[in-house]
Amino acid sequence: MDYDRCRSLPAMFFDQADRLGDKPFMWAKQEGVYQPTSWRAAARDVRRLALGLRSLGVGRRDRVALVAESRPEWIIADLAIMTAGAITVPAYVTHTVEDHRHVLADSGARAAIVSKPALSARVLAAANQVDAVKAVIAIEPAAGQASAVDLFSWDDCLASGAAQEDGADMLVAAIEPDDTACLIYTSGTGGIPKGVMMSHRNIIANCRGAYRLL
Repeated sequence: MDYDRCRSLPAMFFDQADRLGDKPFMWAKQEGVYQPTSWRAAARDVRRLALGLRSLGVGRRDRVALVAESRPEWIIADLAIMTAGAITVPAYVTHTVEDHRHVLADSGARAAIVSKPALSARVLAAANQVDAVKAVIAIEPAAGQASAVDLFSWDDCLASGAAQEDGADMLVAAIEPDDTACLIYTSGTGGIPKGVMMSHRNIIANCRGAYRLL
């Protein structure tokens, strides 16, 4: 991997996906057995979700909260948010409604992606109090939860992006190295949680340093 040539995290990911194709990108347990997801399949879903987010009005430099436990969709969502030119705002799954409200409001999040129904309930309750949030995407069904915010399913977002999959390359090309990739909030043990801005260049530099040491 030529880290000096990488302009953004999505560009680095897609470069590897083109090179590694059907080789395993990640593994996850399904019905008690670990199953692989190939680089090609992951790249397809990242493109589709990125374009699905754009169709919901998520634009360049918009913030998108990500609330999920460790699972394949977390990786896909993180890369898709950045591919769309937006900024990932990861949040703890242990957050209360008030914690989520603070992160959503302080970051100015336009949308949120959330995994399980129990997490969706807290995120939706918080999103209802933040005018900037226009959409919540639920990885698992969140039907029956009252919300003033538009609620979409993960599968529907992927489907909406599938029709325009080729458009992802233009989005990736528009990302600059110094664009903010993610906004990571502190734990709040020393006061109100504060967002730390990390650029694509920051994180790629860390990858380069780790690669040279290893």
